[in-house]
Amino acid sequence: MATILLAWELGGGLGHFMNLRPLAEGLTLRGHRVVAVLRDLSAARKFLADPSIEIFQAPFKHAQFRDIEPTCTFAQILHNCGFGDAAELATMAEAWRKLYEFTRPDLIIFDHAPTALLASAGYPARRALIGTGFFSPPDSGKPGLPNLRTWLEPNLALLEEHEAMVLANMNAAIARWSAPPLDRVAQLYRWLDEDFLMTFRELDTYSRGPDAVYRGIWSAGMGGPPQWPGGRGKRIFAYLKPFPALSQLLEALNGLPNPSLVFAPGIEPRRREQYRNPTLRFTDSPVEMSQVARECDVAILNGTHATTVAILLAGKPALHIPIFLEQAINARAAERLGAAICASPTEPKQIVGGLRSLLTTDQFSQEATAFAARYTDFDPQEQLAKILDRAERLAEGT
Repeated sequence: MATILLAWELGGGLGHFMNLRPLAEGLTLRGHRVVAVLRDLSAARKFLADPSIEIFQAPFKHAQFRDIEPTCTFAQILHNCGFGDAAELATMAEAWRKLYEFTRPDLIIFDHAPTALLASAGYPARRALIGTGFFSPPDSGKPGLPNLRTWLEPNLALLEEHEAMVLANMNAAIARWSAPPLDRVAQLYRWLDEDFLMTFRELDTYSRGPDAVYRGIWSAGMGGPPQWPGGRGKRIFAYLKPFPALSQLLEALNGLPNPSLVFAPGIEPRRREQYRNPTLRFTDSPVEMSQVARECDVAILNGTHATTVAILLAGKPALHIPIFLEQAINARAAERLGAAICASPTEPKQIVGGLRSLLTTDQFSQEATAFAARYTDFDPQEQLAKILDRAERLAEGT
């Protein structure tokens, strides 16, 4: 029996639980000890119900300072998440190290947990990362991480300054464990024994070599069947978090005859009542994404990775209204495929115009169908089994 620690440090939402739950359940069924160190414990036992799975609170930066805005490189993102302060980073890394010394893992699987990975410097465990690729920039062999906001012209000298600061703080933190210093920020990810890329090449944040292995996504397996309202025309499904122009979007949906189903956590009840009608229904609970993707004709999303991929695999087009950088990268990737339209969360005319285009033209549906056709043989359960096999071999040192 091996001990496998699952580490989740950064990022919110259900996507992280969706990545970790199949791993935790599968490895437990195979007889291994599973330790989950999680950023958010509020729903931990809902997703990791097996009492044999040990659960701990993850160390992470609580203060929501945004010292650098906008963040253009992964180094700047790290800067805002604790890597910009040497003392804070060293303290968080030490907290992670104490967790390793207490639980003694044979394998650590990181889900957006850069401080946890840094804290593993020199620790005698295998390392794997699971995620969309957004938080595992490939090491080019030279300093200078790519600009993620390709639509902006950044100050290159400032990018270099911030990256050098982050690197210095990283090296100061790992020096206490007599680990050799890093030459580049991205070198951190060369410590990995495996990077489980839970995406498809067309949606990867970075350009990787031909040897990169993409695992796609597995079904969330949560939520009930969609309860569509009446109406006529194309079915519209929306999964959204609040943003400035949300009211104008809901008003537009309220005026359409199309059957529209909206899952929007965070919208207060009075706003739901304001826009609800016989063709526009709000659901309080998540819906099963693979089913809703099959049954809808158009989706409206914030660009979250799992829902973006689920909609594409069903061959459906989407209007993306990204709020955060990672969502914008996902949305623009879908737009480059010709299967989506991106709109700013502060521009109601863009949003309503984009929705109108998706409802009245077929070109976006055709490109989404083409993406789905490329992956008709994709089997998420097969990929999960391969990941579990590989994780088991890593944990056992083979």
